[in-house]
Amino acid sequence: MMSAPVIWQRPDLVLPRPFDTLLFDVDGVLIETVASFRAANIAVTTYIVGTLHGLEWDRNRQQAPVTQADIAVFKQAGGFNSDWDMCYLLAALATSRLREWRDSALGSRSTEEWGTLAHEAAQNGVGGRTWVEETFPASALTPYDVVVDIFNESYWGVRELRNRLGREPRYLPDAPGYVHNEKMLYEPDFFEHLRRNGIAHLGMITGRVGAEVDIAIERMEAYSGQRWWDVIVPADLHAKPDPIALRFAIDQVGARGGLYIGDTADDFDLVRRYKATKTAKEPAMLAAMVVHEQEVELYRQRGADLLVRSVTALHDFLGSYNSLR
Repeated sequence: MMSAPVIWQRPDLVLPRPFDTLLFDVDGVLIETVASFRAANIAVTTYIVGTLHGLEWDRNRQQAPVTQADIAVFKQAGGFNSDWDMCYLLAALATSRLREWRDSALGSRSTEEWGTLAHEAAQNGVGGRTWVEETFPASALTPYDVVVDIFNESYWGVRELRNRLGREPRYLPDAPGYVHNEKMLYEPDFFEHLRRNGIAHLGMITGRVGAEVDIAIERMEAYSGQRWWDVIVPADLHAKPDPIALRFAIDQVGARGGLYIGDTADDFDLVRRYKATKTAKEPAMLAAMVVHEQEVELYRQRGADLLVRSVTALHDFLGSYNSLR
């Protein structure tokens, strides 16, 4: 059983007792999506900016008008757990920089500065798509349904678009589909070992919807040889960071204490907001984050309970917990 060390845990961490539940984000935690969802974010933005709007950028400096680093900034900001919303934002930002705000102070504002503003808006309950529409010029916004259509064509590719969504491509007739690049981030027997470590309830709370959920669970079942989960909460049922998504999962499995693990600000805020509104009768839940090196201090300051480089670190974490009880 492969595992990874825990990077950091809060020094005064008090573990829920009993500790019987683990709930997981999917993308970036269980499934590697840098080459799928995040690659599609860049491809969709590039198509909208370059083909739909006919704008040019310095291709000697960067091949696309946005980068993986830009995506990371807004994932850390919160409000953009949905890749449709992320594409809506990135297309608006890149278009504004190249056209509406060209040669202006707003046009030269860094992505990090925009990320700070997006985070403030998300913390005040007016982030995400609402913030985009209040912040960027209306002329720089691509109709949301068009963004969704282009994203689906880019992510799924022609064959899966027909199979999963039952439609023909309108914008990308030759797209192979980034969905085929997805890989698992855990060993096939990972969840079996968690059960042996005393975890009675396992589930997922994901930003995926519809067919995106279907293909993920099909692949996970085939990979592990079983349906290891007891509950799935997709975004079209309850969307993160609304704590009702966590409460729904807790109620469905009868959790008495445990942990939720994610990798974006919306994942962390899901647990933060649950803790802020938790009643005495509700179970304690920890907030664990899969982080890159540059995110460690960020999520320590925000109040995470546990920081890891890989979801497989939960194996060692539970082993340490079991040795103490």
